[in-house]
Amino acid sequence: MKTTNHIPKRLPDWVTWLAFSVGLAGALSLRLILIAKAYKPELIRLFWYIGVLGNMCFFLFRSFITYRRRSLIVELDLLKKLKAMEELSDKDYMALHYLVSSLYISKERWNYFVIFFFSLLAIFWDLWMSFK
Repeated sequence: MKTTNHIPKRLPDWVTWLAFSVGLAGALSLRLILIAKAYKPELIRLFWYIGVLGNMCFFLFRSFITYRRRSLIVELDLLKKLKAMEELSDKDYMALHYLVSSLYISKERWNYFVIFFFSLLAIFWDLWMSFK
């Protein structure tokens, strides 16, 4: 089993806010396609590219974070230690602190809420426009 020489540091706040903003811009852009279709069709392609690229960047970032967390759990065998209630080392506690704080400060839940909310708005908008 590969051993880790260090516990990852939390990324700076600006990085998580940037990832959140890029994901948000991507999510909103894809939903704005419906409005562009009704009022400014020439913007459809722009919104589509912003949306797809924004989502790609956001989910690539999320994948990186998940990889870091999972690798740490595997490398330190934390699941086995916790299940067996083994005594944890200082390194294990540092890893758990990183994992919990990383989950706690994550903007991911807000991004999912915004995606859900604006998806509902886009659906209502489209239904309203189709019955107009």
